[in-house]
Amino acid sequence: MAIQESSDSTPIESPKKPKIFHGWYVLAASCFVMGFSSGVNNYGATVFFNPVSEALGISAFLTSVVVSLARTENFILAPLIGYFIDKFGPRGPILAGMTLMGIGLIMFGLFVDNLFMFIVTWTFMVSLGANIGGFAPNWTAINNWFERKKGRAMGIGMASQAMGGVVLAPVLAFIISRWGWETGAIVTGIAVFLLVIPISRFIRTRPQDMGLLPDGDLPKAASSAVESESNPSTAVAGITQTINFSIGQARRTSSFWVLMGALGLRQMGQAGMQLHMSPMLQERYDFGAVEAGFLIGLLAVTGAIGGITIGIVGDHFPRRQVMGIVVALEALSLLLVVLGTFWFVYVFLVLFGFGQGVHALNRAMLGEYFGNSHYARLWGILSSATTPLAAAGPIYAGWTADNSGYGAVVFTFMFLYALSAILYWNCRRPSLPTMPSQNEPPYRSSQTQGNER
Repeated sequence: MAIQESSDSTPIESPKKPKIFHGWYVLAASCFVMGFSSGVNNYGATVFFNPVSEALGISAFLTSVVVSLARTENFILAPLIGYFIDKFGPRGPILAGMTLMGIGLIMFGLFVDNLFMFIVTWTFMVSLGANIGGFAPNWTAINNWFERKKGRAMGIGMASQAMGGVVLAPVLAFIISRWGWETGAIVTGIAVFLLVIPISRFIRTRPQDMGLLPDGDLPKAASSAVESESNPSTAVAGITQTINFSIGQARRTSSFWVLMGALGLRQMGQAGMQLHMSPMLQERYDFGAVEAGFLIGLLAVTGAIGGITIGIVGDHFPRRQVMGIVVALEALSLLLVVLGTFWFVYVFLVLFGFGQGVHALNRAMLGEYFGNSHYARLWGILSSATTPLAAAGPIYAGWTADNSGYGAVVFTFMFLYALSAILYWNCRRPSLPTMPSQNEPPYRSSQTQGNER
């Protein structure tokens, strides 16, 4: 496998393997950015939900509509963001997105006293900034830096999003209870500029730009790995060659559409449950606002454990089957909420939270099935296509909660998770493309988890 030249066109000769692979630094920085973004945009939204609704005098349904409007931005922008990430790298979108999110949080705390300013600051600044810089560019960097260890790296990335909830949800709940939601928003916005943006500068697009290879492999080791793939007697079980599909080739496979359907159904339920988690716990189980905030922290802790565990398991077992089993367990956890027994809520939080980590395997499967060359754009297509369902989840939950209570909401989402589990189980690895991509060779000398067909 040929080693690319560095940016100053000086050939890289006989690179020595560093003591610590730089990809781990990239992973750590990406995790910090994603953790903070998730802590604000996902877990923080449910903590802000009741205080903001009460302050502005609006219903749960209307508050849900405002938050869901942010997801419609993703419907429009995801493919465009993916294009720019693939073409120019992740650092620019991260800087732009985090700057917008930080300013939006500060303005959210200072100027929101009516519905219009709520929409402007939260939808078109906080959530838009998180969509631009908080997730997609970081996942792309992680995908580029890891091949054999892709599952565990993305599992750690997913755990970081949960850890953002572990830290920010209880902290925000405490600040809001003592000094108000406005102060919580302002403090969080300042933290973006003091912590998130400086740390994001450690992120690099791909290892080849630094004369390195994914997973920290050396050129000789990589060559040996490729030779072993062509020799059945020496090949490592479960490792196959990564194939780069073009956008058109990927879209012509049934696997791409099955993955899209499974992802969309699960995201509809997940988005609805995440936003309404705190008000549901308060209404259905009579928890106070601070208690609900700490329970969401528990949910996030189990999500962090789930992300790491599921990522490692996904490196050793077929990812589609791991996805199917875990999403089925999420459906089972929702059944416990439907049954309504008080102590079941803790079992639900553990099972449902653990399952949150499975989202990392969506991204790992995309890279495994379709390669790295068009990864960000393919994810942008998936994200754009599934956004309407993700936006509909919170709106449906808000409308149903206002009219029938949260029991009906959870019952509906349970069936969505069950259907998603079936689709994941049947999302098989696609056949080889019939013609090479015009921009990329059909084969790439890298390794990936070789899940069965």
